[in-house]
Amino acid sequence: MATLSLREAAEQTGVSKSTIFRAIKSGRMSAPRNDDGEFLIDPAELFRVYPPKAKSSENPTISGDVPAQPETHSAGRDASDHETVELRIRNAALEAELKGLRAMADELRQARDKWESQAERLTLALAAPKPVEAPAPVAEAVAPRSWWPFRRAG
Repeated sequence: MATLSLREAAEQTGVSKSTIFRAIKSGRMSAPRNDDGEFLIDPAELFRVYPPKAKSSENPTISGDVPAQPETHSAGRDASDHETVELRIRNAALEAELKGLRAMADELRQARDKWESQAERLTLALAAPKPVEAPAPVAEAVAPRSWWPFRRAG
C-alpha cells in the first residue's frame, strides 16, 4: 500500500502536521524516512493512533445535479448498526480469548497436581532419618598439649 507524507497524513486525520510529527518523535507512531528525509507514514499505523477524519459529503444542490433530500434517521441507524457489528465482533474475540485462557488454566492445574503427587510419592519413599549418635567418650584422659612447641612442660 502507498505511504503518506506528513502533509497527507495530517489531511486524512484532521490533525496538524506538528501533532503527527510529535507522535513520531515520541514513539507513539512509527514512520521511517526516505532518502530525502521525508517521513513515509503507513496508513494503518496512522489510523492506529489517529482515527480517520470523516469525509465531508458534497452538497448536491451546490453542483446543481440533484436536489438535496431531507436527512433521515437511516444514516444514524447505519452507524449504530455498524457499531453493533463491531461490538459483536469484539465480544466474540474476547470470548474466544477467555475460552483459551480458561483452557490454559485447567492445563496448568493438571500439571500442578501431577507435580504435587510426584513430590508426595518421593517424600514417602525416603527412608526415615537415622538418629545421630554422639561420639563415644574417650577412655583415657590425655593432657592437652600446649600450642607453643618450645615451651613444653615436663
